[in-house]
Amino acid sequence: MTGDIPSPPGFEQEAPRLKKSDRTEKNEHTKKPTQKELDLLKVKKAWDIATMPAKNIPMNLVMSYMTGNSLQVIPIMMTLMLLWNPLKAILTETNSVFAGFTTNTNSLQMYLPKIVFVSCQLANMMIGLWKLNKLGLIPNKEADWLSWQVAGEYIEKLSF
Repeated sequence: MTGDIPSPPGFEQEAPRLKKSDRTEKNEHTKKPTQKELDLLKVKKAWDIATMPAKNIPMNLVMSYMTGNSLQVIPIMMTLMLLWNPLKAILTETNSVFAGFTTNTNSLQMYLPKIVFVSCQLANMMIGLWKLNKLGLIPNKEADWLSWQVAGEYIEKLSF
């Protein structure tokens, strides 16, 4: 030790190290996982990935509510992302995400996580459709389709 400062109580200058014989002895006692155990772990990890989009649903709902219903750049871009990202995930990423977890023995068990993944993505798309409706961009009234139909009167007016 440098200087006159003593070592603290319990401090050893050299840390104890395992001998090579101790390390090999521990490795002999560890059991290699069976194929069934590996398949169960892969299915569990697939379920974790399948439910990941569900964790975004509350955030997307709050963000959609907070951006308002006016036609501005931020609400429109957010709504387009709510439609585009889940669609892209459903069409291009569903099989590639679960490909690393699928084996010959657990291929039937992977269908349900894929269905949950797709349904969570569809729920995110439904938030985008709800937002489009709130923005007034979905034609859902007769006046939107018929040129001779008069649009409804507004209850509130900005000027006299």
